[in-house]
Amino acid sequence: MIVRKFFFIFFCFMFLNTATGQFGVRGYYNINSANEWETFMNRETQQDFNLMESSYSLLLDYWLRLPQVRIEFYPYLSLHQASSSHTLQSAGAPAGTDLDLDLRQISAGVLSHIYIFDFFGDCECPTFSKQGGFFSKGFFLLAGVGGHYSQKAVNKNYGDGSLNLSAIIGTGLDIGINDLITITPIMQYSYYPGITWNDFGGPFDLPGNNVSTSLGQFQFGLRLGLRADYEPSF
Repeated sequence: MIVRKFFFIFFCFMFLNTATGQFGVRGYYNINSANEWETFMNRETQQDFNLMESSYSLLLDYWLRLPQVRIEFYPYLSLHQASSSHTLQSAGAPAGTDLDLDLRQISAGVLSHIYIFDFFGDCECPTFSKQGGFFSKGFFLLAGVGGHYSQKAVNKNYGDGSLNLSAIIGTGLDIGINDLITITPIMQYSYYPGITWNDFGGPFDLPGNNVSTSLGQFQFGLRLGLRADYEPSF
């Protein structure tokens, strides 16, 4: 259900903004750390699990900027899904019992790009012609905040969702292909405090009920930026 909602909003957003705006699509590979969930499972099962250690995210953004300075803002909508499969050998479950864990998140928030080496530059769009230094015009620091709705599942049985906040820091480099297209490699760290998994161990007779964790993600991504309102001059 959460995936269908995301893509419905995604395509509505695309339809409203492709003709008049400047927007981008970002894809990320994530290295995850959910320490409290992992510690709980390893302690109670006496096994060595790496829970949902990697995942992927998809993000759609829209571009805004401050006048006179190169601080740019990107309201965004994103979808993240992480999963892992394990086999229990103890903890009250029959030996060989399969354990499939899934985490789905739909998020909305604002990212900011701060071009520290070209702070007072005259670049009027996120794509730019090759004028000035390549690195100084394209390098930026990234920061952002957001809210997310999470659903968790044990063996595809999704429970109640929860709402939480997140914070993001990182860096990137705009590579202007032409006045229409920008490619941007991005490296960032996202932090999600206090995500609670209700009845985390219940289906497998583990003693824990509601287990909370902070989720950290090192994210390596690529943004494709399009300036749909660009009109070439001849």
